[in-house]
Amino acid sequence: MIKFGQVTAYDKAKGMATITYIRPDACEKCGGCNTMSQQGTITLKCDCREGDWVRVELPDNRFLSATAIAYAIPLALFVGGLLLGNALSGGNELWAMAGSIIGLGLGVGAVRLCDRFIKGRPEWTPHVAQIYDHKPDTGVLGCGQE
Repeated sequence: MIKFGQVTAYDKAKGMATITYIRPDACEKCGGCNTMSQQGTITLKCDCREGDWVRVELPDNRFLSATAIAYAIPLALFVGGLLLGNALSGGNELWAMAGSIIGLGLGVGAVRLCDRFIKGRPEWTPHVAQIYDHKPDTGVLGCGQE
């Protein structure tokens, strides 16, 4: 995954840049990040200046893996809890619902555990791949491949 953004703030002491980028149209109504905004920010370690444009990269396989962790694990445990609750209760919907809620809770716990395990690891962290003095000629400044 590649995003282009502009450095809106830079802390020289820490070497940290705040990068503002435009989210793709699909993000407008998602609400997954709780902002419902077309603009996003990220803070990364980078040697640049305020006003520079940057290309931020996260390897595609890591992006897909993170997506699978965030969505597939809770869904699988939700459905598993639903089926297990239904099977053990002899068709009682209340127990099936309880099983699905327990399964979903376990799924959320598993995602948080995975997050603790991978947080801060370089191979799972976006990084600044290139710095531009002016706005790059990419055609799409949200998500896009060069």
